[in-house]
Amino acid sequence: MAGAGTASVGNRPDTFSSDDSSGYRSSTNSASTTQPEPMTTMTHRARRIRAGMAGLLAGLAPTVAATQTASVALTPEAWTATDSIRSVSFLGRPALYINRGIALARGAAMENGTLDLDLAASDTTTFLGVAFRAATPRFTNVLFLRPVASGTEEAVQYGPAFNSLGVAWQVYHGEGANAVAAVPRNRWIHLRVELDGPVARLYVDTATAPTLVVPRVVASGGAGLGVWAGAFGRGAYFSNIRYAAAPRSAAVPPAPAPPAGTMLSWEISSSIEAADFTPAALPDLGRLTWQHVEAEPEGFVLINRYREAPVGGVPRDSAGAVLIDSVMTGKIAGSRIVYARTTIRAAHDETRRLQYAYSNGVVIYLNGRPLAFAMNPGGLRSNLGVMAKAGDAVYLPLRRGRNQIVFAVIECTGGWAFSAKLESGGQAVSLTGPCCTQ
Repeated sequence: MAGAGTASVGNRPDTFSSDDSSGYRSSTNSASTTQPEPMTTMTHRARRIRAGMAGLLAGLAPTVAATQTASVALTPEAWTATDSIRSVSFLGRPALYINRGIALARGAAMENGTLDLDLAASDTTTFLGVAFRAATPRFTNVLFLRPVASGTEEAVQYGPAFNSLGVAWQVYHGEGANAVAAVPRNRWIHLRVELDGPVARLYVDTATAPTLVVPRVVASGGAGLGVWAGAFGRGAYFSNIRYAAAPRSAAVPPAPAPPAGTMLSWEISSSIEAADFTPAALPDLGRLTWQHVEAEPEGFVLINRYREAPVGGVPRDSAGAVLIDSVMTGKIAGSRIVYARTTIRAAHDETRRLQYAYSNGVVIYLNGRPLAFAMNPGGLRSNLGVMAKAGDAVYLPLRRGRNQIVFAVIECTGGWAFSAKLESGGQAVSLTGPCCTQ
């Protein structure tokens, strides 16, 4: 098809049934206490690897040498907020309160440097954190805390919030995105964020070594600073907000190289609603609007970068169990679907294996025929439903000449992304250029 992309293969608030865009299904009771669902923690070996990586990255990117410090006023007029915001007194000091969403400090900009602030969670707070390198209130990077997960690997989370107030935490999860920390309620906690090129270091409370080192902050094109309480937040408090810009250090780690065979170049369609989606058949692709996109350095396409993401949930029964039959229709109410297409050319008829990853669901078509269907929203295969970077594959019966691959990527909440890697063997190449990373 003319113009098609070419493969560059190289808390639920209160009690309603939805899954929070920041990683937990939660409910309230008469004591206004939120309890986490069970989760799987990382192994001791993974923790040792994390500690080694944090030390290595800390050495590669030395502490930012800050310049003059600026303070941000705790008055609503000093902020641009997406929800209610007010000046209050909390735990004996002046504070800024936001109910949910994000508030960006007017006139504050810092691409590299140090951000310091204190924050506090009440008995009802679900999430609280900082926004940085913000282009707009709905296009920013976020580092946040989950009080319900205090003391676990899920207590600290990094991720981009692009075209949404919710963070793509199901895509950015694990090493370099999560960390253990104590997150007490009704006490001020200090956060320090050091930004230096692609690296961000977060220090929680009294930590003298980084609690979390993010090796590659997702490029956002912005430099704004702010505070964040999540798309489903229930209030958070902030105080003593100050920042100091600094030049970028020369010692930064290189960008990661995607795995060999990763398909990098795609076209994605405009998004469609679940009611208009038929998993078993492709629509008339010529009637859709298409945009050329490239994979992130890690190898996956972050659809959140290009399309407004839903902040919905997964259908559940009155006991909170996922309604599997409803999920497996691929037509979850409130979800959205984007088609992604690319082409490869085979020198002869052959079968090639394609590894793929996705969040939250996918249908894969080859030459108009559906070959694979998979769903992994939170609560279906695991509590969190994070994007598995490996473990799924499909065999492609390629025909001689041009072949079109289409992914229908289904998103409910928590991050919208997919990846594809064509395994070596045979003579398949792209239509107009290199098919894969080498």
